[in-house]
Amino acid sequence: MNSFHPLRLLWVALFLVNAAVVQAQGPAPKPLPPLLKQWAEAQKTMPDMVVNFRQTRSTPALKNPVTTSGKFWRFKDGAFRWELGQPPQTVLVNDLTDFRVREGDGEWQNLDAKDARYRMWSRFLSGNEASPEELQQHFLVDAVEQNADVTAISLRPKAPFIRRHLKQLDLQISPKTFRLLQLRVIQGDGSTLTMAFSEPQDVSLDEKNKLLTRG
Repeated sequence: MNSFHPLRLLWVALFLVNAAVVQAQGPAPKPLPPLLKQWAEAQKTMPDMVVNFRQTRSTPALKNPVTTSGKFWRFKDGAFRWELGQPPQTVLVNDLTDFRVREGDGEWQNLDAKDARYRMWSRFLSGNEASPEELQQHFLVDAVEQNADVTAISLRPKAPFIRRHLKQLDLQISPKTFRLLQLRVIQGDGSTLTMAFSEPQDVSLDEKNKLLTRG
């Protein structure tokens, strides 16, 4: 089975801060590492899958980090379901007809996928618009460290306004499977958000249909 490549999550971290990217001027950037290009290209052939993840949030105001479990289902037609918390406290679903969210035991709320506040959830969680060209356009490569099992890549956004809020993105990728093992977001105020991903699992058509309903 192909490995999970949640590049969408990287884009969500960037565009939730600011949907309008301002291009920075400066010297030619370092080229993307070949592994990162291969990882981005793999988005185009991802099968239906589900992956568990563990999210850890740390802020200067918190004495101890807060850890939350979640699940993410991604389907090759672009539909997806995102759950955070067990039981889920936030559920985000795009069934290619409706884009909606539910908080806790509340009612489903329809979202406008074209709204700048939500557009990147719809576009990049679906995986349809991830590419090496977009990575090169919006990020600079700060550092690359690699061994036989893990390649660690540090990226920072080009746009000056974004950098005031989002300082750095750190990715850990398996060079053997091209699987994203961990994503860390370092914000401008010193807060960090780390997502560690498990092995992906196959999803049946029946399960997909149930997951995309309003239940």
